Amino acid sequence: MVMNFLNTWNNEIQRVMAHPIKRRIIECLEKENLSFTELLSKIGERNHGKFCHHLRMLKGFVELEHLKKKYRLTNRGRLLATCIQDFRFITSAGERLARYVQSLRFGDHAVCLYDTEDFKRKISFPFLKAGLSKGEAVVYLLPEHKIDSEFREIQRYGVDFEYLPREGFTFMSTYEWYLKKGEARAKTINANWLELIREKKKAGFTGVRAAGEMTDFFDYAKTKELFEYEESLGRQLAFDFCGLCLYERNRLVEDQFIRACNYHGHLISKGIVGKTI
Repeated sequence: MVMNFLNTWNNEIQRVMAHPIKRRIIECLEKENLSFTELLSKIGERNHGKFCHHLRMLKGFVELEHLKKKYRLTNRGRLLATCIQDFRFITSAGERLARYVQSLRFGDHAVCLYDTEDFKRKISFPFLKAGLSKGEAVVYLLPEHKIDSEFREIQRYGVDFEYLPREGFTFMSTYEWYLKKGEARAKTINANWLELIREKKKAGFTGVRAAGEMTDFFDYAKTKELFEYEESLGRQLAFDFCGLCLYERNRLVEDQFIRACNYHGHLISKGIVGKTI
């Protein structure tokens, strides 16, 4: 029951983020409360019926002040506006999403919000394979029980480990890397990344490209530490590192969903790509 509620909640957010008119309505109302006519004029939509449909679909994010006859953002709407205002969104097909993550480079900090293992692989595998072609050391962080299955899946995708440089592709346990001894301190994790980057560059790689699942933070009740870590990294990374954080979308409550977007410079989800403006 709770999981279905979270799915509905986050689906509503994503529908707004993925639709240009709905985003524009939120953006306009963030600046000021507007009447129907004023809002219609700012959006530039001529079809009244279509525009009314968009307003109805924004229930929960937008409400009407009955005395003043003006629309305004709800608390949820203002929360979402903080995310929308910082990103440029592109409606995108699956192939374009893959090309987008392949183009990410050192300094980029991206988040993938996924619903299925198949979608996660369609994003993470092209991302990781691109690093191999660029002379980067590649790291794939996964819950322990997934490592063997993901090793087989990425081989099917076309990564031939026999011909890779030694230590060119490393699978790691997310628990061991992020939560070793039950702790998840941002300072320690970041220091470990810096040390790993130094080791890989000394071995001849240009830097490190890593994709990591965040599931263990949720499973071990470390979400506070997770978002402290993400915030400490910032939207742009300050070293020879390219990171893709993988979040199972239905594990996030609304505030966490927004924070996951705001702490990264790139957002990849089903049908949309977002880049910090």
